[in-house]
Amino acid sequence: MKKIDSLLVKALQAVWSVALIAVLILTSVDLNCFSRPFYADQYRQLNTAQTIGMSEEDLDLTTDVLLDYTQGKRGNLDVQAVINGQVQEVFNQREKDHMVDVQALYLNAMSVRNLAAAIVIVGLCLLVMKKDKALRRQTAKMFLKTSAVLMGLAGALAFYAFLDFNEFWTMFHHIFFRNDLWLLDPNTDVLIMMVPETFFFNLVFRILGGFGLGYLVCLGLAWFESKGGVQA
Repeated sequence: MKKIDSLLVKALQAVWSVALIAVLILTSVDLNCFSRPFYADQYRQLNTAQTIGMSEEDLDLTTDVLLDYTQGKRGNLDVQAVINGQVQEVFNQREKDHMVDVQALYLNAMSVRNLAAAIVIVGLCLLVMKKDKALRRQTAKMFLKTSAVLMGLAGALAFYAFLDFNEFWTMFHHIFFRNDLWLLDPNTDVLIMMVPETFFFNLVFRILGGFGLGYLVCLGLAWFESKGGVQA
């Protein structure tokens, strides 16, 4: 019976560890994907407004519409702007249909993040309430072990993305989307002009950087706790 209890505790600790890492990565996704300053910086570097044939003011307005829609803050992507001297609807139907899938992916990811956050909070509360140093030490060690495996996989993916981002990005879309609506024309579709492959390359590694900072903090705290924490 004690062996079963021990295995159950270890399983719960592993789940808690995975949940914490999920919170870190998905929070980094959330913060970075909707950072207006990041978009402005990328637009400036990539000459996005000029490429589209749109004013910077209209590009900013379109970006607000796009990001608000992705977050579920508005119900459609209807927005008009002057493009190459003509007033027109910015996004065509294919782009709008693809963004329905993107919105669903984002909202589902945030639901997972929130569930994972609840698991992390409940776990932390239990650890505090039990006041069991041995249990805290064991949980910290499990986090170190679990994260070592996950970070190995993440590191391999990051290296793959760095070597061949186009192949990595294509694989991502095949995994998370069940249609080919994401295959847009960079010569005619405004959506892909706004966020071309270079934009996503920079965004992905910005997300990894934000995650890395949070992860290193948790790693340091876990290592400290695994060594016994603060001694009375």
